[in-house]
Amino acid sequence: MSSTKTAFSPGSKNWIAKFFELLEKGVFSVDQDLIHQKEANLTHFISHQTGLIYGTAKSFIFSNALEKSKFNSDEQLELLLFETLLFTYIRKKQKEVSQKEFIETLLSFYNGFEGSSIQERLSFKLTKNPNKKLEILLSSRVGIKSSFLGANYWLKHLSNAFIFLDVILFRAFLEGEQTPFPKNYERYTSSVLNGLIYAALIDGKVEEKEKKILYHFIASAALPKALKKGYFERMKIGISLKVLQQELVEDYLLAQITYEFGHLLLQSTHIISPTERLKLQALGSALQMNEAQMLVSEEMSTAFIAQSGPQELLVYKQSTEASFAYKETSKRWLRIIGRNRDRLITEMRESKELMALLQKSTKEELSPEEKEQVKGQFYDILKSMPTLALFLLPGGSLLLPIVMKLVPEIIPSAFKVNEVEKKHPEDEL
Repeated sequence: MSSTKTAFSPGSKNWIAKFFELLEKGVFSVDQDLIHQKEANLTHFISHQTGLIYGTAKSFIFSNALEKSKFNSDEQLELLLFETLLFTYIRKKQKEVSQKEFIETLLSFYNGFEGSSIQERLSFKLTKNPNKKLEILLSSRVGIKSSFLGANYWLKHLSNAFIFLDVILFRAFLEGEQTPFPKNYERYTSSVLNGLIYAALIDGKVEEKEKKILYHFIASAALPKALKKGYFERMKIGISLKVLQQELVEDYLLAQITYEFGHLLLQSTHIISPTERLKLQALGSALQMNEAQMLVSEEMSTAFIAQSGPQELLVYKQSTEASFAYKETSKRWLRIIGRNRDRLITEMRESKELMALLQKSTKEELSPEEKEQVKGQFYDILKSMPTLALFLLPGGSLLLPIVMKLVPEIIPSAFKVNEVEKKHPEDEL
């Protein structure tokens, strides 16, 4: 069967111009309701849902109508980065913006960076078209280069695990930060790497599987040789919280990402012990986070991993224990939903419109419009629960079968008509 999605290729020349052409034609659109949401951490939530935070393009913000299956992983990530930068820009402006204005702003933001290879830098200098210049930069930002078998050859074969830092830095740029992009990127990646090395050495040693993930992050950072060598040394001896704080870049969103990456690093190999958890909380405090913020960061990270599966997490592919991490985080995510069970039941019962529609569904089939109302009402309730909000964003779902099992008394019988009786207690969530 042929796909109904529009053909499009982010890896080809002129793809940015094509993106805006498809936007203008209405093949996809900018969700204005989403743009005008008042949530302060909306970009963070969305980037979890799409996968950008972990360098994995799980879905897009605006252009899910495009034929994603024909894109390679770098092309998907390139398009997702572009969309998230556009989303950040429109959110900041809170008005319709022109393509020309946006492209010029992005090129000013990346000022000082012209590509990571000689060929890319040469192409950038020879190209006059702003769109094409940006295409070169985005392609260079998405991929990272690392030595192949220790030889003096360089191979672009991994996706940038730090790609979300571009969004954090772009936000700072829009708020008046004038430090050139290369220097700022070096500061931000160094700050995160300090947190990761602290997390990796919480138990006094760095396991081989943790090393692989750390190497991937250090490669993504693209630091000068001297700094890179320094971080390899820190992997051996560790880093104190005092030094970490001295070199800390104070940015709340950066702190969240650092804390989440620390959890991801540990969860890739084993269940986090009570002692390790206390030291992680010390890391959170050093990053100037309170307990509530630490819990949200941990649960959002866990939720994304559980929803995705190990093969979708590019950074987890560096670890041979990806399946272990996925199984353990899946179990934890079920517990997260369970903790919200009582509040979810109360909120649903207090929504008269939702309860009326649910009651009606026990007697007759709801119309498509009424079913959309049920979904909308349900989503509105969940917006007040940060750790569940992950599933309310574009491309997400709450996994209703799980909800039905956790709160069966609230779901009318019409919703459970095809529920299969469990034969074994261990099958229960």
